Amino acid sequence: MADHAAIAGVSQTLRTLLRDRMRSPVPVTFVPPDVTPATFNGERVNLYLFDVSENGSLKNQEIPGHGHPAHYGHPPLSLDLSYLLTTHVASETADDADLTCQSLLADAMQTLHDFPILSDRLEITRPAAGTLGDPIVHTSVRGEFERIKIVLQPAALEETTKLWSALPSANFRRGVLYRVSTVQIESRVPRRIAQPVQTRHFFVTTVRRPEITEVYRTPITPADVVGDVRVRIGEEITIAGRNFLGERTRVKLGELEPIRVLPDTGGRIRVALPNANYPIDPDHPATRPSPAPLQIQPGPLRVQVITEHEAESVHGGLDRGQSSLEIRTYRSNVGLVLVVPQVTGIAPPQGDTSALLTVNGARLFRPDITTYVLVGDAAIEVRPPGAGDPWATPTDTSVQVPLTALAEQLPPPPVAGKSLAVSVQVNGAQNREDTFSFLWLP
Repeated sequence: MADHAAIAGVSQTLRTLLRDRMRSPVPVTFVPPDVTPATFNGERVNLYLFDVSENGSLKNQEIPGHGHPAHYGHPPLSLDLSYLLTTHVASETADDADLTCQSLLADAMQTLHDFPILSDRLEITRPAAGTLGDPIVHTSVRGEFERIKIVLQPAALEETTKLWSALPSANFRRGVLYRVSTVQIESRVPRRIAQPVQTRHFFVTTVRRPEITEVYRTPITPADVVGDVRVRIGEEITIAGRNFLGERTRVKLGELEPIRVLPDTGGRIRVALPNANYPIDPDHPATRPSPAPLQIQPGPLRVQVITEHEAESVHGGLDRGQSSLEIRTYRSNVGLVLVVPQVTGIAPPQGDTSALLTVNGARLFRPDITTYVLVGDAAIEVRPPGAGDPWATPTDTSVQVPLTALAEQLPPPPVAGKSLAVSVQVNGAQNREDTFSFLWLP
């Protein structure tokens, strides 16, 4: 595998090829086109590496046949090299200077055209290029899976002009662009090998994972809508689906611990949204407190069904193994309900913009969740009072907001006042009650 010397090795390979196979064996230099080398001041071919880019098609590919098949880590760095090939003579002011350079250019291009893919078997035939019989390909890139490929790059006049503009002290010379690919440099990060499997352990079962098709608030009265996803804390939800029966069935609500439930034969589960305590279930004969950070808050609530089934397993080494029965856990897809706050009353029922409106209920405020009191089309954010603010500190069951925002967000009320519906929106979820209103007086 090639190392950091591979880029220079490609350049040296191109020089050896040109010196060995050109009809005119002239020196090959590696200097910027605007620099005259100290040693060679006559006819010469110059190769200037002006761009190095990563080969996107080989970016994440290991070299076939190299290393252990279980190796993983860093694949090699695959690069494409772009060269500017120019020809030069001793005196650029001579009458036939350009003709000589054109002849050298065609000679070099013919050589690179005849050898577009450089094989390790290509040998040196001229003593001026090196030891006779030695490979032309440099040792740093010899024996690679990816052969060195030379392609003439067509370039528009505008592109060529931009390249020469980057060399302000050089004249626009006879030159062509070549792309050489692909050079692969091995990563120095140690590779890791995945250990072979020492112990087998697999399961055989015909059980299917539970699947939720619908989640909604359980209707209580004939007037309740079936399929309403808006639910308050303490209310019961219905989970409809299939494959809910198992050795044990649990329901996970948000971040709470899964709650053990007993599905009915019709493929439905009913469970109430707990407040500050987990409910009594077959695994827990008494209630127990739930951590405050995990308690259900207004907003979207993830609902998932978890079942447990006995599954036959086989475990062991390379022998026939031993069979046994083990409990396996299966998780359903995720359903969603919208937990909404509850409003139980407002005070005062009427007033002008100097009034403070108090809203009572449940799940109305939490410091890390945004709450708005909606009065008609005006949205008033609930905030803890600062120095000099007249409203009370918001709590989970009561919030108070100033009504000065009504004059800023709504047109003035008529002389008799205007009745505005009052609701609360917490974390994007709005309460279901629509019976509370405030009479805004001028």
